[in-house]
Amino acid sequence: MDFYGKLKNLRKLKGYTIRELSDRSGVSAAYISQLENGNRGIPSPDVLQKLSEGLNTSYSELMQLAGYLDKTSAPNDRINKPSPVNLRRFLRENDLVFDGVELTEQDKEWIERLLTALFWKEKQQRLQQEKPDTP
Repeated sequence: MDFYGKLKNLRKLKGYTIRELSDRSGVSAAYISQLENGNRGIPSPDVLQKLSEGLNTSYSELMQLAGYLDKTSAPNDRINKPSPVNLRRFLRENDLVFDGVELTEQDKEWIERLLTALFWKEKQQRLQQEKPDTP
């Protein structure tokens, strides 16, 4: 199977429509459709990075599928680790359900506030550590 078919299968395996992948990745739906139909060339590494974030899959996997990397690349490289998901963006840009209840925009705002408060102390400690000692 070629890159285009593998990309389409990966998207379907994740349960996303082309529009959902577009919204999640920032890559236009038209471009994704053209890719999956084989009407475009292999995308650039920058586009593959966006698609990996949208698919929540490793960048290196897409780079291998596209032929930029061979499968014998060092497995301990940072590039082989899954891309972290920006939780704030994830909350804002997705329809979410918790215990069978769909979260409203207000619910998601409260969750974001709780997470901000939860990590505030740690953020302050990191900032203090980065701050040079003043006499």
